[in-house]
Amino acid sequence: MSIRLGRIAGIPVGVNWSVVVIFGLLTWELAAYVFPSTYGGTRVAYWVWAVVAAALFFGSLLAHEASHAVVARHFGVGVRSITLWLFGGVALLEGEALTPGADFTIAAVGPGMSILLAALFGALQLVLEHLGVHGLAVSVASWLWEINLLLAAFNLIPAAPLDGGRILRSGLWRVWRDRDRAAVLAARVGLGFGILLVLAGCVELARGSALGLWPAFLGWFLFSAARSEEGAAHLRERIEGLSVADVMVQPPPMAPSAMTVAEVLAGHAPWRHGEAAALVSASGWLDGVVTADRIRAVAPDARPTTRLGDIALPLGAVPVSRPEEPMPSLLGKIYAAGGAPALVLDSWDRLAGVVTLADVDRVGRLVGARRGAGAGRG
Repeated sequence: MSIRLGRIAGIPVGVNWSVVVIFGLLTWELAAYVFPSTYGGTRVAYWVWAVVAAALFFGSLLAHEASHAVVARHFGVGVRSITLWLFGGVALLEGEALTPGADFTIAAVGPGMSILLAALFGALQLVLEHLGVHGLAVSVASWLWEINLLLAAFNLIPAAPLDGGRILRSGLWRVWRDRDRAAVLAARVGLGFGILLVLAGCVELARGSALGLWPAFLGWFLFSAARSEEGAAHLRERIEGLSVADVMVQPPPMAPSAMTVAEVLAGHAPWRHGEAAALVSASGWLDGVVTADRIRAVAPDARPTTRLGDIALPLGAVPVSRPEEPMPSLLGKIYAAGGAPALVLDSWDRLAGVVTLADVDRVGRLVGARRGAGAGRG
């Protein structure tokens, strides 16, 4: 769940609830340990400046992600949103860079922004000291340039999904001329790095240090994300050359928005296959998309009164495609939408089909099996 903050260059910006936890922990660490060890002051002053420092740090994270997003749009890659959350931030891109050079630039600009911010905060510290300013203002500036430099260094580690992993992917892509092969290797490096972080965290925990929780959790997250990226790269490789028309379910599964969940589960649904269906309002307009998971998640006692329209994904939350669009392009949009089903419209803007991740995986496996069988016969 995210809280909308506004827009940057037209891109929606939000904050996940987990940021509140990290903001609180960071503020507490600065006020209780970092600032008291550098300058004298009152407890109130420590907490006030800690809040300021934490806010500027998250502003730095936002600038890091916004730089990715702005440069991605410059290269023709759509950006769905920017969200700050537990492990920093993420710019959700609706597609992939078309060239290794664009891929490199989109990835490198984030650490570049962090380095620029480190330089600015370092310069601010020097200016304050030159003006004779002492105390917590200088300590905040010092901490901010150090943390931004650390952020840049960490992100430059060549392991997906970190920016360094994207840079590695772009380099391998240029050398091998095979984006998917490059993405698989970068993801596998990310898997290894995630395992190392988890092991390092476990060693610290075994020594009795609670600080080991952070690298353990971070390593687990990086491992999970890298594994997902490896799977996505393999899937993209299998569907290379396919169009959306080759994958979409047609005729498109459809249902009235007013139909209840109980009616669907009783077998009265007008569609018999697929993991998602487009909803149609009483006036005949598309009214959203409902998935089988959302239907099954409704509590039994609420099913007779819960309409499909009540649990549907709104049209603004689902990708929209055309039958002739390359399937790898739509796959990027689906991932950016959190795995939401896609609606496929024909040239008259009529619903032509529905595509889910399950459909893509099913077709990808079939294509992979056929290619494997063909290679075996060869």
